[in-house]
Amino acid sequence: MLTDLHAALETLINKYSQVSPEEVDVRFEAPTKDWLASLTRPTINLFLFDVQENTEKRETNVQTVRSNGKAERRLPPRRFDLRYMVSALATEIADEHDLLWRMLATLMKYQQLPQEVLPESLRSLEPPLTTRIGNREDGSNFLDIWSALGTPPHPALCYIVTAPLDLDVAIQAPIVLTRTARYGRTTGNDVLMETAIHIGGTVRSKKGQPVDGLNVKLDSSAANGSTTDDHGRYVLSVPSGPISLSVLQHGKIQKRVKLRVPSESYDIMLDE
Repeated sequence: MLTDLHAALETLINKYSQVSPEEVDVRFEAPTKDWLASLTRPTINLFLFDVQENTEKRETNVQTVRSNGKAERRLPPRRFDLRYMVSALATEIADEHDLLWRMLATLMKYQQLPQEVLPESLRSLEPPLTTRIGNREDGSNFLDIWSALGTPPHPALCYIVTAPLDLDVAIQAPIVLTRTARYGRTTGNDVLMETAIHIGGTVRSKKGQPVDGLNVKLDSSAANGSTTDDHGRYVLSVPSGPISLSVLQHGKIQKRVKLRVPSESYDIMLDE
C-alpha cells in the first residue's frame, strides 16, 4: 500500500505541480541532519510521521455481499489517516517558499488522487483514497519533530491521506437466513396449518472471529437454544416480529440482543 501510494504522490507532484524530476527530487525520508547534508538538489520531502485510525469514519455494521448463491459477510474496512510533513528543501529560502507554495496549491486541488496517477492496486480500493490539508492541530507538533531529528525547522504543511484497511474477515453462509416451514396437523376431521420460522446467524468476537461452543437462546422460550458450531453458526426456531436473544457461556450471559424477524442478518458480535 505505502510503496504504491508514494509512487502515486510522486507522479502527482511531477505531473501537476510542473516540477521537473530532472531539477527537483521527491523523497519520502525522515529529514535528519545527516540526510539533509547529503542533498545535492532542491527536494520536496513527504515524511510520514503519524498513522491513526479515523474513528469518525469507522463503520461497525457487517456488510453482506451475494457471491455464488451465498452471502459473504464482511467487516467494513477501517479508515486510517496517514499524516505527512511536507517540506521543501533548497539552498535558497526563496526557492523553498516557491516549492512549498506549489505543493500547497497542488495538494489542495485534489481531494481524491486522479486515476491516471494511481497504480492498478490502488484504483479499485473501496472506499477510495481521500486527501486533505491538515489544520493547526494536525501539524501542531512539527517543531517537536524537527527538534527530535536534530534539524533546524523549515516551513512545512500537514498533508493527510485517508486510506482503507481491509481486515479481510469474511464468513461464508447460506444466502437464506430465514426459513419458514408450514405443515398440517390433523385433529379429527379438521387439518390445522401451523408455521415454524427458523433463523440462522453467526456469533463473532469483537475482533470478528467466529466463536464456537456458545449457547444462543430465545429469551421468551424455555427451550435450551442452539450451540454455535466451529464456524460460530447457530439456528433457532423463533416467532415473527421483535425477539430478544441471549448468548451464554457456561450459563453466564455474554450478550443480549434485540432483533426483528425477518431481517437481513442475525449475526451477533460480542463486546469482548
